[in-house]
Amino acid sequence: MSGNRHLILNHVDSPLKYLLWTKGEVALYIGPLMGGLVCDQLTVGIAICAANYWLNRQYKRRFGKGQFQAVAYWFLPSHGQLKKLPPSHIREYLG
Repeated sequence: MSGNRHLILNHVDSPLKYLLWTKGEVALYIGPLMGGLVCDQLTVGIAICAANYWLNRQYKRRFGKGQFQAVAYWFLPSHGQLKKLPPSHIREYLG
């Protein structure tokens, strides 16, 4: 970075990954699998996990990788983790 002091890195906005997946993908893939194990329905859990994997790939291919996070911010109610973010209906702040 000695050549350009104001270089913006490409990986700054990339989400945190656990092994291979982001936090949302872990919930989509591991959640149904663990739910199937708890309910003694392993094959159903694997089938739901495979369907979630296929649907997630189709969604990312059609709308892009970061689109789901933006849709969740705009349309889902705020959760405990999102309380520090400004409300989505406020378009412009003064001052």
